[in-house]
Amino acid sequence: MNKKLSPWLSIITVCYNDSKNLKRTLQNIREQNCKFIQLIVVDGDSTDDTKSVITSYTDVITDWISEKDAGLFNAMNKGIKLANGEYIVFLNAGDVFHDSQVISYIYSHHHQEDILYGNAVFVHQDGRYKGPRHKKIPKTLDWRSFKSGMVICHQALIVKTSVARSHDIQYQICADLDWAICTTKRAKSTLNLGITICDFQRGGLSDKKRGLALLERWKILSKHFGWAQTMWSHMKIPSKFLLWKLNGYLNHNIPPPNPLPHH
Repeated sequence: MNKKLSPWLSIITVCYNDSKNLKRTLQNIREQNCKFIQLIVVDGDSTDDTKSVITSYTDVITDWISEKDAGLFNAMNKGIKLANGEYIVFLNAGDVFHDSQVISYIYSHHHQEDILYGNAVFVHQDGRYKGPRHKKIPKTLDWRSFKSGMVICHQALIVKTSVARSHDIQYQICADLDWAICTTKRAKSTLNLGITICDFQRGGLSDKKRGLALLERWKILSKHFGWAQTMWSHMKIPSKFLLWKLNGYLNHNIPPPNPLPHH
Protein backbone atom coordinates (compact mmCIF):
# COMPACT_ATOMS: atom_id res chain seq x y z
CA MET A 1 0.00 0.00 0.00
CA ASN A 2 1.15 3.51 -0.75
CA LYS A 3 0.09 5.70 2.18
CA LYS A 4 1.55 8.89 0.68
CA LEU A 5 -0.98 9.06 -2.13
CA SER A 6 -4.66 9.74 -1.53
CA PRO A 7 -6.46 6.41 -1.81
CA TRP A 8 -9.00 5.78 -4.52
CA LEU A 9 -10.98 3.36 -2.35
CA SER A 10 -11.52 3.04 1.38
CA ILE A 11 -12.45 -0.51 2.38
CA ILE A 12 -14.16 -0.66 5.77
CA THR A 13 -14.00 -4.00 7.59
CA VAL A 14 -15.95 -4.44 10.83
CA CYS A 15 -15.36 -7.40 13.12
CA TYR A 16 -15.92 -8.77 16.61
CA ASN A 17 -14.55 -12.06 17.98
CA ASP A 18 -14.32 -13.53 14.49
CA SER A 19 -10.59 -13.81 13.86
CA LYS A 20 -10.82 -16.76 11.46
CA ASN A 21 -13.19 -14.93 9.11
CA LEU A 22 -11.28 -11.68 9.52
CA LYS A 23 -8.08 -13.40 8.38
CA ARG A 24 -9.88 -14.75 5.31
CA THR A 25 -11.10 -11.26 4.40
CA LEU A 26 -7.74 -9.58 4.96
CA GLN A 27 -5.92 -12.23 2.93
CA ASN A 28 -8.35 -11.67 0.07
CA ILE A 29 -7.75 -7.92 0.17
CA ARG A 30 -3.99 -8.50 0.28
CA GLU A 31 -4.32 -10.41 -3.01
CA GLN A 32 -6.22 -7.65 -4.80
CA ASN A 33 -4.36 -6.18 -7.76
CA CYS A 34 -4.77 -2.53 -6.80
CA LYS A 35 -2.41 -0.35 -4.76
CA PHE A 36 -4.32 2.82 -3.94
CA ILE A 37 -6.50 1.42 -1.18
CA GLN A 38 -7.14 2.53 2.37
CA LEU A 39 -8.09 -0.48 4.48
CA ILE A 40 -9.84 0.39 7.73
CA VAL A 41 -10.51 -2.31 10.34
CA VAL A 42 -12.97 -1.49 13.12
CA ASP A 43 -12.87 -4.09 15.90
CA GLY A 44 -15.38 -4.05 18.73
CA ASP A 45 -12.73 -4.80 21.39
CA SER A 46 -12.59 -8.52 20.65
CA THR A 47 -11.50 -10.97 23.34
CA ASP A 48 -10.17 -13.64 20.96
CA ASP A 49 -6.98 -13.34 18.88
CA THR A 50 -8.43 -10.70 16.52
CA LYS A 51 -5.83 -8.09 17.48
CA SER A 52 -3.03 -10.53 16.65
CA VAL A 53 -4.56 -11.11 13.23
CA ILE A 54 -4.80 -7.35 12.67
CA THR A 55 -1.15 -6.76 13.55
CA SER A 56 -0.08 -9.55 11.18
CA TYR A 57 -1.72 -7.70 8.26
CA THR A 58 -0.33 -4.21 8.84
CA ASP A 59 1.17 -4.35 5.35
CA VAL A 60 -2.36 -3.88 3.99
CA ILE A 61 -4.21 -2.31 6.92
CA THR A 62 -3.74 1.46 6.93
CA ASP A 63 -5.99 2.34 9.87
CA TRP A 64 -7.53 0.31 12.69
CA ILE A 65 -9.23 0.79 16.01
CA SER A 66 -10.29 -1.67 18.70
CA GLU A 67 -12.86 -0.39 21.15
CA LYS A 68 -16.37 -1.16 22.36
CA ASP A 69 -19.18 0.00 20.12
CA ALA A 70 -22.96 0.17 20.08
CA GLY A 71 -23.40 -2.51 17.44
CA LEU A 72 -22.58 -3.30 13.82
CA PHE A 73 -23.80 -0.07 12.27
CA ASN A 74 -22.21 2.13 14.92
CA ALA A 75 -18.92 0.39 14.06
CA MET A 76 -19.52 1.00 10.34
CA ASN A 77 -20.09 4.69 11.06
CA LYS A 78 -16.74 4.84 12.82
CA GLY A 79 -15.20 3.47 9.65
CA ILE A 80 -16.90 6.12 7.53
CA LYS A 81 -15.42 8.85 9.74
CA LEU A 82 -11.93 7.43 9.18
CA ALA A 83 -12.34 7.09 5.42
CA ASN A 84 -10.38 9.47 3.18
CA GLY A 85 -10.75 7.62 -0.10
CA GLU A 86 -12.76 8.90 -3.04
CA TYR A 87 -15.03 5.86 -2.70
CA ILE A 88 -15.98 3.58 0.19
CA VAL A 89 -17.10 -0.05 0.33
CA PHE A 90 -17.95 -2.29 3.28
CA LEU A 91 -16.35 -5.74 3.42
CA ASN A 92 -16.88 -7.21 6.85
CA ALA A 93 -15.19 -10.24 8.41
CA GLY A 94 -16.02 -13.28 6.28
CA ASP A 95 -16.82 -11.29 3.14
CA VAL A 96 -14.38 -11.40 0.22
CA PHE A 97 -14.05 -9.90 -3.23
CA HIS A 98 -15.13 -12.47 -5.82
CA ASP A 99 -11.90 -12.33 -7.80
CA SER A 100 -8.37 -11.01 -7.29
CA GLN A 101 -8.95 -8.59 -10.19
CA VAL A 102 -12.21 -7.07 -8.93
CA ILE A 103 -10.83 -3.79 -7.59
CA SER A 104 -8.49 -3.14 -10.51
CA TYR A 105 -11.36 -3.91 -12.92
CA ILE A 106 -13.67 -1.42 -11.17
CA TYR A 107 -10.93 1.20 -11.07
CA SER A 108 -10.33 0.93 -14.82
CA HIS A 109 -14.00 0.84 -15.84
CA HIS A 110 -15.67 3.55 -13.76
CA HIS A 111 -16.17 7.13 -14.97
CA GLN A 112 -16.55 9.02 -11.70
CA GLU A 113 -20.14 7.88 -11.14
CA ASP A 114 -21.44 8.48 -7.62
CA ILE A 115 -22.37 4.83 -7.10
CA LEU A 116 -20.81 1.72 -8.65
CA TYR A 117 -22.54 -1.61 -8.14
CA GLY A 118 -22.59 -5.25 -9.16
CA ASN A 119 -23.71 -8.69 -8.10
CA ALA A 120 -22.92 -10.91 -5.12
CA VAL A 121 -23.15 -14.62 -4.37
CA PHE A 122 -23.78 -16.69 -1.24
CA VAL A 123 -20.98 -18.90 0.05
CA HIS A 124 -20.68 -21.46 2.85
CA GLN A 125 -18.65 -20.74 5.98
CA ASP A 126 -15.63 -22.39 4.34
CA GLY A 127 -15.93 -20.20 1.24
CA ARG A 128 -17.45 -22.80 -1.10
CA TYR A 129 -20.07 -21.49 -3.52
CA LYS A 130 -23.62 -21.88 -2.17
CA GLY A 131 -25.86 -20.08 -4.64
CA PRO A 132 -26.88 -16.76 -6.21
CA ARG A 133 -28.72 -14.02 -4.37
CA HIS A 134 -32.46 -14.26 -4.92
CA LYS A 135 -32.71 -10.60 -5.95
CA LYS A 136 -31.83 -9.66 -9.52
CA ILE A 137 -29.88 -6.41 -9.68
CA PRO A 138 -31.38 -3.64 -11.85
CA LYS A 139 -29.76 -2.57 -15.11
CA THR A 140 -29.98 1.02 -13.88
CA LEU A 141 -30.12 1.99 -10.22
CA ASP A 142 -31.91 4.76 -8.38
CA TRP A 143 -33.43 4.98 -4.91
CA ARG A 144 -36.75 3.56 -6.14
CA SER A 145 -34.93 0.33 -7.02
CA PHE A 146 -35.02 -0.54 -3.31
CA LYS A 147 -38.82 -0.57 -3.02
CA SER A 148 -38.73 -4.37 -2.60
CA GLY A 149 -35.77 -4.35 -0.21
CA MET A 150 -32.01 -4.66 -0.48
CA VAL A 151 -31.82 -5.29 -4.22
CA ILE A 152 -28.05 -4.68 -4.16
CA CYS A 153 -25.91 -6.41 -1.56
CA HIS A 154 -24.38 -3.86 0.82
CA GLN A 155 -20.91 -5.22 0.05
CA ALA A 156 -21.51 -4.76 -3.68
CA LEU A 157 -22.25 -1.02 -3.38
CA ILE A 158 -19.21 1.19 -3.94
CA VAL A 159 -20.18 4.73 -3.05
CA LYS A 160 -18.46 8.08 -3.39
CA THR A 161 -17.55 9.31 0.07
CA SER A 162 -19.06 12.68 -0.80
CA VAL A 163 -22.57 11.21 -1.13
CA ALA A 164 -22.33 8.57 1.62
CA ARG A 165 -24.08 9.21 4.90
CA SER A 166 -23.93 7.58 8.31
CA HIS A 167 -26.17 4.63 9.14
CA ASP A 168 -29.22 5.39 11.27
CA ILE A 169 -28.47 3.24 14.32
CA GLN A 170 -32.08 3.27 15.52
CA TYR A 171 -32.28 0.27 13.16
CA GLN A 172 -30.36 -2.68 14.60
CA ILE A 173 -30.74 -5.05 11.63
CA CYS A 174 -31.76 -3.17 8.47
CA ALA A 175 -29.88 0.10 8.76
CA ASP A 176 -28.05 -0.89 5.57
CA LEU A 177 -31.35 -0.73 3.63
CA ASP A 178 -32.11 2.76 4.92
CA TRP A 179 -28.49 3.77 4.20
CA ALA A 180 -28.69 2.46 0.63
CA ILE A 181 -31.91 4.35 -0.11
CA CYS A 182 -30.74 7.63 1.47
CA THR A 183 -27.33 7.44 -0.21
CA THR A 184 -28.81 6.64 -3.62
CA LYS A 185 -31.19 9.59 -3.28
CA ARG A 186 -28.11 11.82 -3.06
CA ALA A 187 -26.39 10.24 -6.06
CA LYS A 188 -26.55 11.92 -9.46
CA SER A 189 -25.13 8.97 -11.41
CA THR A 190 -24.76 5.20 -11.01
CA LEU A 191 -22.98 2.46 -12.95
CA ASN A 192 -23.85 -1.23 -13.23
CA LEU A 193 -20.42 -2.84 -13.51
CA GLY A 194 -21.86 -6.09 -14.86
CA ILE A 195 -19.68 -8.31 -12.63
CA THR A 196 -19.89 -10.29 -9.42
CA ILE A 197 -18.17 -8.09 -6.85
CA CYS A 198 -18.24 -10.13 -3.67
CA ASP A 199 -18.95 -13.45 -1.95
CA PHE A 200 -20.67 -13.26 1.39
CA GLN A 201 -21.71 -15.74 4.05
CA ARG A 202 -25.28 -16.25 5.21
CA GLY A 203 -26.03 -16.27 8.92
CA GLY A 204 -25.80 -12.55 9.71
CA LEU A 205 -28.06 -10.52 12.00
CA SER A 206 -30.98 -10.52 9.55
CA ASP A 207 -30.97 -14.35 9.48
CA LYS A 208 -30.67 -14.71 13.26
CA LYS A 209 -33.34 -12.11 14.12
CA ARG A 210 -35.86 -12.46 11.31
CA GLY A 211 -38.79 -11.01 13.27
CA LEU A 212 -37.00 -7.76 14.09
CA ALA A 213 -35.56 -7.64 10.57
CA LEU A 214 -39.03 -7.83 9.01
CA LEU A 215 -40.36 -5.13 11.33
CA GLU A 216 -37.47 -2.76 10.60
CA ARG A 217 -37.72 -3.45 6.88
CA TRP A 218 -41.42 -2.55 6.94
CA LYS A 219 -40.73 0.70 8.83
CA ILE A 220 -37.93 1.74 6.46
CA LEU A 221 -39.80 0.97 3.24
CA SER A 222 -42.99 2.60 4.51
CA LYS A 223 -41.00 5.72 5.42
CA HIS A 224 -39.54 6.05 1.93
CA PHE A 225 -42.29 4.60 -0.29
CA GLY A 226 -45.52 4.75 1.72
CA TRP A 227 -47.45 1.85 3.25
CA ALA A 228 -49.51 1.06 0.11
CA GLN A 229 -46.45 0.53 -2.12
CA THR A 230 -44.73 -1.39 0.65
CA MET A 231 -47.74 -3.68 1.09
CA TRP A 232 -47.85 -4.37 -2.66
CA SER A 233 -44.13 -5.10 -2.81
CA HIS A 234 -44.37 -7.56 0.07
CA MET A 235 -47.27 -9.40 -1.56
CA LYS A 236 -44.97 -10.24 -4.50
CA ILE A 237 -42.11 -11.55 -2.37
CA PRO A 238 -43.32 -15.18 -1.85
CA SER A 239 -43.60 -15.94 -5.59
CA LYS A 240 -40.20 -14.40 -6.30
CA PHE A 241 -38.67 -16.44 -3.46
CA LEU A 242 -40.12 -19.69 -4.81
CA LEU A 243 -38.72 -18.96 -8.28
CA TRP A 244 -35.32 -18.27 -6.74
CA LYS A 245 -35.39 -21.55 -4.81
CA LEU A 246 -36.36 -23.46 -7.97
CA ASN A 247 -33.55 -21.84 -9.93
CA GLY A 248 -31.10 -22.70 -7.15
CA TYR A 249 -32.26 -26.32 -7.19
CA LEU A 250 -31.86 -26.61 -10.94
CA ASN A 251 -28.43 -24.97 -10.88
CA HIS A 252 -27.16 -26.38 -7.60
CA ASN A 253 -23.53 -25.55 -6.82
CA ILE A 254 -22.82 -24.05 -10.25
CA PRO A 255 -21.00 -20.76 -9.59
CA PRO A 256 -21.52 -17.89 -12.03
CA PRO A 257 -18.63 -16.83 -14.26
CA ASN A 258 -17.11 -13.43 -13.65
CA PRO A 259 -16.40 -11.45 -16.83
CA LEU A 260 -13.10 -10.09 -15.59
CA PRO A 261 -9.94 -9.87 -17.66
CA HIS A 262 -7.21 -12.21 -16.43
CA HIS A 263 -3.61 -11.47 -17.32
